[in-house]
Parts: sequence; structure tokens; C-alpha cells
Amino acid sequence: MFTSRALSHASVWLSSILLAAVSAIVFVLSVRAPVAEGEVGITRAVVPVLCLAVLGAGAYVLQRRHGALETVVALLVVCCAGFAYALSVDPLLASSQKSDSIVLSLPVVAATVSGVGRRSLASCLLVCGLSYVATSSASVLGTEIGQREIVVDFTALGSVIAVFALLIVLWLARRNAVQEAPALDRAAKEQESIDEEARLLGHASSLLHDTVLGDLHAIAMLEPGPIPEGHLEVIHRDLDLLARSDELLRAPGSAAIPGLIESTSESRLTSTLARVGSRGLRVIVSGDVRELDTLDSAAEEAIVAAIEQCLVNVVVHAGVSLAELAIVAFGGEVTATIADAGRGFSAAATPSDRLGLRLSVHDRMLGVGGSATVWSTPGAGTSVLLAVPRGGS
Repeated sequence: MFTSRALSHASVWLSSILLAAVSAIVFVLSVRAPVAEGEVGITRAVVPVLCLAVLGAGAYVLQRRHGALETVVALLVVCCAGFAYALSVDPLLASSQKSDSIVLSLPVVAATVSGVGRRSLASCLLVCGLSYVATSSASVLGTEIGQREIVVDFTALGSVIAVFALLIVLWLARRNAVQEAPALDRAAKEQESIDEEARLLGHASSLLHDTVLGDLHAIAMLEPGPIPEGHLEVIHRDLDLLARSDELLRAPGSAAIPGLIESTSESRLTSTLARVGSRGLRVIVSGDVRELDTLDSAAEEAIVAAIEQCLVNVVVHAGVSLAELAIVAFGGEVTATIADAGRGFSAAATPSDRLGLRLSVHDRMLGVGGSATVWSTPGAGTSVLLAVPRGGS
């Protein structure tokens, strides 16, 4: 519809209030006006009030029914009711009152606003204008028959001008909103695309860091001589994955990078422990690994990958061959604690360009609505607490 449903309801209420106010005034006039002998004053208000009721019914039809035939019939009803009202209320008015009396103006205003709420600007303006012309003409004709002075009714005229101005302003505002909607939609989609690209870029950065660091460390642990065939296969696989990183980032709707997801959480963690075990680290696992199955795929992948990076950091930096991993559920979260008794470090002394914990652990946890907390003291080991909510971010 051209105007809002709320505005249509407001016009119904406005018409009802105006007609109710006029009815109250008519009752007051019927009591206060002089009466002939044997006549009850208040009974003189019955006919005008009935005419106002009929006029209100016609206005309601104009507001709620938008068919051509219904509109024409409703306009005729409003016009006839307005004429009958002007004739019946005339004896209650003082002789000095003119055709612009408030008792005559308010029904015209009530009929004028009945055109608000139709399907187009043109139909709104047309019905409002016809309602104004019909009721004001009927009122003028009735007061002329009552031999009252005919003057310009500025109250009714001002009301129709105000209604026209309101409708035009609303139409312009709606047209601008419709024109801007595609641009806003495009902006929202572009922002969504930027956010997804940033997420995938962070994922790819974590993958790059983990893969390069792991492969370099595996090579460093080998004895001098040719690289074993098994290591070469892993390196070739990782190089192929990194070579396709641009393709992975451009893939629409990419939710994960191939090669990171195993069939179950247990097999993922088993593979992780096997990889760090091949580098000489023994991990004591406690708690319940099955708690990882309560996470969605993205959260499960993130926490297992972060666990692996924490264990790799133990191999590379801690100088020990034993670490502990505890997986437990607490409240609405699944937590993993990785602890070692190695060298430890001072966070204040760690260079800002060290990307390991930030890319592979902190950013990974934040990406799924989780958190990573690190405690470490030089010479007293390091503990990392990873936490992700059940159900993911």
C-alpha cells in the first residue's frame, strides 16, 4: 500500500474522534438552545447525531474499501449525510453563526481524512479531494437553505491542504526509500562478503603458519641425508594445499579448507597426537575426548587445530618431551587445557611479530566465539586454556 497501515488506522481514529466531538457539541447546543413550549431540548440532537453516524459509516467505507463502486456509493452517502446534518443542526445554531461554524467544519474535516490509506498517491488525493468537495458543498447548501451567511471555511480548507501536503511528503519519502533500498542491500552483501573473506583469510593464515612451521620443524628433526619418502609425501601435500590457497579463498560459500576435517573428533585428535608424537612429544590425555562431539564442525575443528599448535609450541620452545592435555565440559563450554613443565616465557618480553599464538590459537578461538588464556613463567612451564561454547559461535 502507498501509506502505512498505522496511518490508515490513525485516520479512522481521527474521523471517529472528530465526529464524537461534534456529537457532544450538538447535545450541548440542543440543551442550551431555546425550546418551544412542550418540546424536549435534547431530542433535537437525535437527527443531527444520526446524520453524523451515517456520515461516519460512509467515511469508514472510504477508508477500508477501495473498489470503484464502493468508493462512489460511499461518497454519495457522505454527501447526503452531510447535507441532512447541515439542515438538521441549523435550528440549534445562533443566528450570528456563519457557514464556517466549528459545528459545520468538523464533519467536513472528518470526511476529508477518510481518503488516507489508499493504494496510491493519486487515489489518496482524489478521494480526499472528492470527500472535501462533497461534504463542504453539502454543508454550504444546507446552511444557505437555513439562510445563513456563506463564508470561506478556513478550518476545512486548511485541513485538506494539510492532508494533501502530508500525503505528498510521505510519497516522496517512500520513493526515496525504495530507490535507496537496492544500494543498502548491495552494501549489506558487500559487507557480508568482506567479513567472510576476512574469516577465510584468518583461517588460511593459521593454516599457513601451522603447515610451514610443522614441516620445517619435521625437517629439522631428521638425521642428515635424504628426506624419507613419507615426509616428502606430507610436504608435497602441504605445498599443493598452499598453492591452492587463492582458489580456496575465492570459492563462494567456503566454510572450511579441505584437508583439515576428519570424520570424527576422536580421529582428529588421534591424528594430532600422532603428528606431535612423531616429533618426540608424549602427551598424557585426561578428561573425556567425546565432549568434542558436542561441538559443531567449525568449533571442533578450531579447538583441535589450536590444541595441535599448542603442542607444537611445546615441541619447539619448551624443551621437554612430555605434555598434558585435559578435555572437560563446564557449563555451556568445552575446555581443553595444555600444560608443560618446560622453559616457559614472559609475555612482556615476547616480540609483537610472533604470530604463533595470535594466528593459530587466539584468532582461531575468537573466530568461533571462544577464548584462549595463556599462563607462563620463565623456568616454570606454560599452561593454555582453550574454551569454546557448545553449538559454536
